[in-house]
Amino acid sequence: MIKLRWKDDTILKLRFLLLAITGFFLGCKNPEQSGNNGQQSNTSVEQKFIPKYGILYFDYDEIDYYHINMEENSIMALDTILNRSKKDQLKLDILINKTPKDINDTEFIKSLDKLGFKKSVIKAQNLKKINEIFIEKTVSEILEYACVPVYRDILVFKKGEKIIGMAKICFDCHQKHIVGTNANTENFGQDGDYPKLLQILNTN
Repeated sequence: MIKLRWKDDTILKLRFLLLAITGFFLGCKNPEQSGNNGQQSNTSVEQKFIPKYGILYFDYDEIDYYHINMEENSIMALDTILNRSKKDQLKLDILINKTPKDINDTEFIKSLDKLGFKKSVIKAQNLKKINEIFIEKTVSEILEYACVPVYRDILVFKKGEKIIGMAKICFDCHQKHIVGTNANTENFGQDGDYPKLLQILNTN
């Protein structure tokens, strides 16, 4: 009788041990599954982000584009000159300061070619791509760069030959200075729009 009980006890213990091992492996598997589900959920949320669009920054029919190739050390050297000429001061104001102050401040545009800026006109077929960037819209995330902007690129928006808006762009620091619009420009350039704009300008 004792031997039989020993066998019964042993079999019972083995069954409990087997159940415990099975439960352990099932328990280990569930967190991985839930973790994967969480990742899939996050991925699906990111994939489902659809921007909401508002108004265009400008109602225009033409864009004049100005660009200057100037190294930062040259700009720094210009900034160290104590008694700068009016020409050098204007150049510095355009490159690193908030010139123009508003849409009425357009006189400096006449001097851009003398300051070293080269002018071109944005092709008509690129205006639709420009509109996709210069428009109010929500973004999935906002990135900010901690550097001093140098505005080497200037877009002058015109309608009927009249200047109705301007945008100075620093592609290195992803910063902008925009005047002449009542639109909310806070999200300008986010979600990869700075590289998109640069590509448009380079292939214009």
